[in-house]
Order: sequence, then structure tokens, then C-alpha cells
Amino acid sequence: MCGRFFLDIPAGDIAEHYNAPPPDIFSPRYNIAPTTPVLARTGSELTFFRWGLIPSWAKDLTMGNRMFNARAETVAEKPSFRQAFKRRRCLIPANGFYEWRSEKGLRQPYCCHVDHGLFSMAGIWELWQDAEGNQIQSCAIITTEASGAMLDIHTRMPVIIAVENYAQWLDCRSEQTDVAAAMITSAPSPYQYYAVSMAVNNSRHEGRDLIERIDR
Repeated sequence: MCGRFFLDIPAGDIAEHYNAPPPDIFSPRYNIAPTTPVLARTGSELTFFRWGLIPSWAKDLTMGNRMFNARAETVAEKPSFRQAFKRRRCLIPANGFYEWRSEKGLRQPYCCHVDHGLFSMAGIWELWQDAEGNQIQSCAIITTEASGAMLDIHTRMPVIIAVENYAQWLDCRSEQTDVAAAMITSAPSPYQYYAVSMAVNNSRHEGRDLIERIDR
């Protein structure tokens, strides 16, 4: 799974990478947690979504609190996700995420990254409206079975969409659905990891010190 990640790439580099400027209120964040805003690239722009997908038919937004990940194996069929997968795919920028491993009775956090560079996690998004007509855009990150180095840390990992596949992933015409499904079932595992401070366990903690390596 992916329940916490970070993004501290300069706004100018993000704009160049995605050929779209991030919102003016964008700033680096080191402990991004579910239910908070996350930056995402849709077919035309970079915008903020609430992390935790709220299906259009949900009675209230709390349903999204536990739906921050979607499994690659079932995202195309599961009622909560299938329409978003077919019609509303996105890219979620990050340059790392956190996973935890049980060690000597404690949950030790690890920073997982790809040479500390910017990468795009596969995402889906949805538009939900409450009884008063207020609209919320929300999203989920797609995960797949762990492989490579990630097997030492967790059984799941976020799916990365390669730069050369951005356009195809965001193309939600019906004939592209099978192409998108192939991308998330054959995702590579380029991740590396190292131990970080347990301060990251509290989602209220912020700051670059959270991604600093600690000696084990």
C-alpha cells in the first residue's frame, strides 16, 4: 500500500516535467497523508485532489477516508473504482513515499525513492457532490504487488507510470482502457529504501528532516 508520501521538487521543475504549472499555493510537503490535498496531473492541468477516492454514489465523503489506494488487480472491476479507471485517470507526482516494517516490536519507517527524483504514481480520480451541491474532487493511488527491493519492506508498492506513457495513461477513450490496464500490471520496481526517523509516524509532523537517513 501507499499511505504516506512526499514531494519537495521545485515548482518550476514540476511545471517543466508535466508541461503545466502547479497551483500558486503549491509548496513542498514531506508527510502527505490521506484526506489531505495532493497534486495531480489530469489530461489538461495540474490541480489538487482530496486523497481518498469518494465514489459519485457515496452518501458522504467519509467513505473516501479508507479508499486512498486501489489495487491494480481489481481496479477495473471494483464498483468503487471502475468508472474512475475507465474515464478519469491521473498522474500523482512524488519523489518518495514511506513504508513501515516491524522490527523488534516497533514499526520502523523507511523512505522509498527512485534516486530521489520526481516520478508519477498511477492515479484515478472522481467528482463527488454533497446534498448542498458542494463538489469535491478526490483521488486514489494504484498499487501492485511488491517486487525487487520492495519485497524486503512491504507486500505492495505504488505503480509508476513511465514518462513515455503519460499520454496513453491519461487518454481515457474507451479503446485505451486495455492499454492502461497493461501499464499497471507490468509496472517496474525501481525503488530503493533507507530507514528514517519515527517522527514521520505522526502525520502532523512536517519538514525535510523526515526524509533524512538514520543509522541502523
